[in-house]
Amino acid sequence: MFWMSFIIKEMVLLSLKNNYIGALADLGLFTTSLLWGLSFPAMKILVDIYPVSWLLFLRFFFGGMITFIFFSKRILNISKAELKGGIIIGLFLFTALTTQTIGLLYMSGGRNAFITAIYVILVPLILWIFKKIFPGWIVLIAAGVCLAGMALLAGDISEPLSIGDGFTVLSAFLYAGQILSIAKYTQGSDPISISFIQFAVLAVCSLISGLIFETEFAFKLIHDYKFYLSAQGGFYQLIFMIFICSFICYTLQVCSQKFANPTHAVIIMSLEAVFGLLSGIIFIGETVTLQAAMGCALIFFAVLMVELRHFVKI
Repeated sequence: MFWMSFIIKEMVLLSLKNNYIGALADLGLFTTSLLWGLSFPAMKILVDIYPVSWLLFLRFFFGGMITFIFFSKRILNISKAELKGGIIIGLFLFTALTTQTIGLLYMSGGRNAFITAIYVILVPLILWIFKKIFPGWIVLIAAGVCLAGMALLAGDISEPLSIGDGFTVLSAFLYAGQILSIAKYTQGSDPISISFIQFAVLAVCSLISGLIFETEFAFKLIHDYKFYLSAQGGFYQLIFMIFICSFICYTLQVCSQKFANPTHAVIIMSLEAVFGLLSGIIFIGETVTLQAAMGCALIFFAVLMVELRHFVKI
């Protein structure tokens, strides 16, 4: 808890200095990571009740509906550029989620999580190689430290290579593409409209996937709707995932990334894994190993390196 309070304090202090908007954007990404991390216990309950495609459909369909209710005037004035950006970002995110899930079928969760986390390194490297934007040595070192922390959190990742590795590596590139697309298309655009289109794309793609691969559940959802509207059917967890983790978090991510450096964004958002571990300990009584604790410490240290880079010139 000391590390969390220290990071928040440093972000607030930086916001009072020259980098006011950037620090607030970092704080928004920190909040997003915190809320996503807190959602892990709810997700564990929901994935035992809903097939993945239908769970994603419900999350993003109703998340999009809420966005439209609150911001209908802005969304109805959407530009072609914002429409294009939202579609591209949504397709990146949907294909990333899909390929990561397919990869998980052939490998352990820890190895899957670690390989996916290489997007933390991919984002600054892609910017450096293709955009000639050097992120700075401190940020590159922080990305490496963050990846090492994710490796410790993932646990034993020594498995034979499988087709799952290929799908998971692809998902890492797709997540990097989503982060970089947000950075590109939110510049000079309305992030709320882009977020709404992202929701719509994810909802449509998830619905198509559900109707093709999980058709029977559609009839079950209609027939047993009373169960799914009850506490036993995960109704309250679903409301949390829709309103907090979809509507608020994805909208906050897109809005924050409009003003945040994409490399800093991926490092800060890696805190989701740390908060997920902590929420498992607090809410469902999971235990933590020394190795996992060391991984958390490394990720927190990486975030501190990024946030305090203004005071060190390398």
